[in-house]
Amino acid sequence: MQDFSGVVKKFLGSKWYIPRYGYVLMAILLVAFDLRIQAVVNTVVDTPVRADAREYVLYAHNLQNYGVYSRTNTFVTGEQAIPVPDAKRTPLFPLFIALFLDKPPTMDNISTITRVQAVISTITVLLVFLIACQFLPTPFALMASALTAISPHLVTMNIYLLSETLFTFLVVLTMLLITKSAKNSGHTIRILAGLALGAAGLTHPMLLYFIVPLLIFLLYSWGWNPGWKKVGVIFVGFIILYGAWIGRNITTLGVPGDNTLMLAALRTGIYVDMMYQNDPRSYGYPYRFDPRFEDTSRDISSVTTEIGDRFMESPVEQLRWYLIGKPFTLWSWSNIEGPGDVFVYPVASTPYRYLPQFKATHLFMHAAHWVLVILMVGGIIVAWISPRLSGFSENTVFVARAVSILLLYHLSIMIIGFPLPRYAIPMRPFLHIMAMVPLALVAKRLLEMRFVPLGKS
Repeated sequence: MQDFSGVVKKFLGSKWYIPRYGYVLMAILLVAFDLRIQAVVNTVVDTPVRADAREYVLYAHNLQNYGVYSRTNTFVTGEQAIPVPDAKRTPLFPLFIALFLDKPPTMDNISTITRVQAVISTITVLLVFLIACQFLPTPFALMASALTAISPHLVTMNIYLLSETLFTFLVVLTMLLITKSAKNSGHTIRILAGLALGAAGLTHPMLLYFIVPLLIFLLYSWGWNPGWKKVGVIFVGFIILYGAWIGRNITTLGVPGDNTLMLAALRTGIYVDMMYQNDPRSYGYPYRFDPRFEDTSRDISSVTTEIGDRFMESPVEQLRWYLIGKPFTLWSWSNIEGPGDVFVYPVASTPYRYLPQFKATHLFMHAAHWVLVILMVGGIIVAWISPRLSGFSENTVFVARAVSILLLYHLSIMIIGFPLPRYAIPMRPFLHIMAMVPLALVAKRLLEMRFVPLGKS
């Protein structure tokens, strides 16, 4: 065994130089994969194909077997039924799971999908490090990736047939390509950034409108000349993918898209503290208790009228909910619409109940949660301080501001809509990255105080 290790070390040494932090990063990735693969292997989800997951499976099944993108329940109607095309959900996650489905879908298919998600989620940890190391000292970049590796929310999402794992990967990939494009003179990385953003938007619609603040920020950072060309390339990449989806909808349905989920989010967002008339039984599901919900959610006019009426009736309460209550709810620890804690659908068994590494990482991340959120807020503020005051380099400021733009956009969308904590899970890698910014700034100041003389000799 020792001879084998020596041969491997000699071979690697002759071919590649691995910096010291590389071994730490490899250890972080091993921990990330171990947690994820053990979670998907040892967790038993109670009825995994339910609610949103069921719709995703129906889309994939109908596309695979009928060539129609539809959530029609052909498991019930039978093979003779013709699925009715729709566009309620964006298509990339159903396309992803369709790669692994048999006819009909089996539990082995679900097992395969969750294992693939564990791999994708582990790669996301690596991408987090590649973003963070562009503008943070290496120890802090490693810390951000380590927090992402052990995050119970990011670990647990892999056990479900839900879009968050794939979406998180694509958002992180998008931001990596965007931040790399600042120093890269070629257009290839920018077209890839646009394609990645389009893919992310086709996985979850919350990122659809991010193209607007992103391009404005890039023009502001790069200047009009030659910034407009760089921005144009990113936009072309984005519209290649998202434009294809819009074209499909116009051709098949006669409309660019389906705003059902958007209307539901806007309408549901007016329930103060996520309850109907302060009834604790309605917490997380207030629309189920409201007899007027359907009538006031038909179209954008009825939704905006209802929102306006609520603000007229209780302006202070609504403002408090929108400006204070929603951000706190969004970034709270427990998933509201499920059994609580880090789970979306109930689980009959989970390693978080009995394996020591799972219990320890859960305990640590739960204790550190609000500290990290506060540090993230501090990081966003620091990102917009003048480089002359912060002492950060131009590239550091660009990357920090790009990530902060994403977090601020996401918060704005959630304040307008329904702030389920589950919707913050794809932003947790960026929570960990931005939480390191104020820590890095403090470390920088301490080092300056340590090595710069305090007075004249």
